[in-house]
This record gives sequence, structure tokens and C-alpha cells, in this order.
Amino acid sequence: MSETTTIVCVVCPVSCAVQVEFEGNGIIRTDHNQCKLALEYVNDELFDPRRTLTTSLAVDGGAKPLVSVKTDHGIPKHRVMEAMQSLSGLHVQAPVHIGDVIVPNLIGTGADLVATRNVAAA
Repeated sequence: MSETTTIVCVVCPVSCAVQVEFEGNGIIRTDHNQCKLALEYVNDELFDPRRTLTTSLAVDGGAKPLVSVKTDHGIPKHRVMEAMQSLSGLHVQAPVHIGDVIVPNLIGTGADLVATRNVAAA
């Protein structure tokens, strides 16, 4: 039996409220999307939702106490809390440069955790 839901597409500034009818792992039909980009977004959001994880980590010996970090691509949404827990208590040694890989292959997701800010040594 098919289900219906509405997903707001965030691919472009229009933010279409796409109505989706789906069954199992397949989309039957969509409505109210103004472009084709919404179809891939809706499919991913329904069947494999991913999020970019952003947070801050403590810096030892740095001119600033924290460095901002993010994953280089989305990780499975249901694993975001697990990823955050794995970072609990992690400290980074200064200096840190934008793009430095802080944690490669975060919790086996294939996504690297990278610095998004420079922090000089104190």
C-alpha cells in the first residue's frame, strides 16, 4: 500500500513543498515540484537521508580555544548522534588550518571531519 508525504526541497531558493506518493523503496509520483532537481533530493531524503555534521572541537595550545569542523559530505542521518559521541572529549593540537583532516573516515561513514577555521599556535 502506498504512502503520501510532503518534503520541502532545499536544493534551490524556491523551496518547493513536494508531495510524494511512494511504496517500498520507490517513488510512484510527485507533485508541486517546480524543477527536476527536486526529484533526486526527495528520493534521497525518503530512502537515504544524510546530513553534514558541523561542530567545534577543543584546541590545545591554540590562540583560540575552539576550532570549527564539518564533514566533507553528508553522513547517514541516523548516525549523527553516534558521530557526535565519538568526538566527545577529542582535542586538536594547534596549529590547525582550514581543510586539515581532523578525523578521517568518521565512524566508518567514508566522510572526513575537516577544519573550517585556522587556529594559530599560542
